[in-house]
Amino acid sequence: MKKITLTINKEKTNFYFGLGFLGKSLEEFKLDINELGERLTANPFLYAPKLMYYSLEYGYLREEKEFDVKYMDFVDSLDDDNAFVNGNIGKFLDAFTKSLTKDIPKSEDKASKKK
Repeated sequence: MKKITLTINKEKTNFYFGLGFLGKSLEEFKLDINELGERLTANPFLYAPKLMYYSLEYGYLREEKEFDVKYMDFVDSLDDDNAFVNGNIGKFLDAFTKSLTKDIPKSEDKASKKK
């Protein structure tokens, strides 16, 4: 299971990763994975909270819970938590990036092939 638990406003919150989350995010953004990376770099203040929201929503779906969190309420909770300053958004983005590359074998370099 690919997920991270962050404490936002003194409440533990689960954010899930995986194919369902990534597919939903790309569909909602109407971007491919490379474009998403570019947009995240150019404007993390817009794209990071939205990714977190889709990840939160995906977690509710996985846990078979009703999702009744409004996007603006979620963003307000990130603002109240100082999520950019306290590192929660950075932790989420780090986990998101690792979820994209975890368990992918590294290609062999030429030095290791010459044995």
